[in-house]
Amino acid sequence: MSQALIDELTKIAVAKIDEWRSELLSMVERLGKEEAAFQICWRVYQWPTGTPKEALDEFARSISLEHLRDLARKHGLKDVANVVIGVAKTIPKFNPGRGFAIFGEFVEKLIEVAQSSGGLIGYFNKFKSAKALQDELEKLPGVGPVLAPLLVRQLRLADIVKLDISEVGLSAADPVMRVLNRTGLVPKGAKPEEAERMVREKFKVPPMVIDAGLWHVGFHYCREKEPACDICPIARLCPKHV
Repeated sequence: MSQALIDELTKIAVAKIDEWRSELLSMVERLGKEEAAFQICWRVYQWPTGTPKEALDEFARSISLEHLRDLARKHGLKDVANVVIGVAKTIPKFNPGRGFAIFGEFVEKLIEVAQSSGGLIGYFNKFKSAKALQDELEKLPGVGPVLAPLLVRQLRLADIVKLDISEVGLSAADPVMRVLNRTGLVPKGAKPEEAERMVREKFKVPPMVIDAGLWHVGFHYCREKEPACDICPIARLCPKHV
């Protein structure tokens, strides 16, 4: 196992974490914590779909937490999902991932949580550990064990929660596992828990930090089809197990 490869992935991951932290804190300052928390949730939900930023920004201009909470108070939660789905369908290149219906249910559940907890901030901060918050977020429609740890991390980077994310494991998303497999850091067919154990043993930063670098490389360069090895930032260190 190449220490140089581990060091380079760590460098990429830390840089990505710093970039996201800056962007998220700026979002909080611009929108306020409640709206920023809402946007973080649905934007992370969209990560695996490849929806372009301009489509996400258009959705953000059309939908807000305050508007949807007001709609729920006046007309009920079902109208929330219908409005969300209706808006998303009008935006070119907006990919709902598992389908518009599940995406609508996901946002509807966020509004339900906000209504019952006096806001999303109050809800997220009632949990005493990052793992407890992760376990609860996994239950949201369309989230599951892959997106839940990413949500916890981004909420922490935005300073919306103060929890210690060192106990949160890898997301085990396809881009993450693909990089680990192709670089030979874990063997093909390894289970997510085996990958996490390796990361905890070999890397000096928490899994959710390394996850950021692995996701970045896997999503933008180490693609399933037509990997961009010629411009990949770890190309000189990767054994190219494609």
